[in-house]
Amino acid sequence: MSVSTPQDQLVDPTGATDRKNVQSAVVEERTLELRTGDIDGVQHIWTRLTNAKPNDVIWIERTTDGGDTWRPFGKRTITPGGRNYTDAMRTHPSDQVKMRAHTDLKNGGAYQTKPF
Repeated sequence: MSVSTPQDQLVDPTGATDRKNVQSAVVEERTLELRTGDIDGVQHIWTRLTNAKPNDVIWIERTTDGGDTWRPFGKRTITPGGRNYTDAMRTHPSDQVKMRAHTDLKNGGAYQTKPF
């Protein structure tokens, strides 16, 4: 059964406190990370790709039904000198709601982290 979640507002995680990686995967000389941190006292989650190359694409995927279906949020194409992370969205306490980091690399490889 799908869980209802609050409005899917994305925010810049630059000012987040208590930041940490909760999942990561090394993919073609890059590290795909799913990160959490507190923004205004509320836990948020976002995707970061270290050693990103121009035209790599990153986003957050979320399921609200325990993993049967996944939806993308915050898709970002890496540009020279641009950010290597997405905006952040609120986490949710239900075990039916999970999130993972996803990337499509410029050379065609597609990868994701384990869900959190």
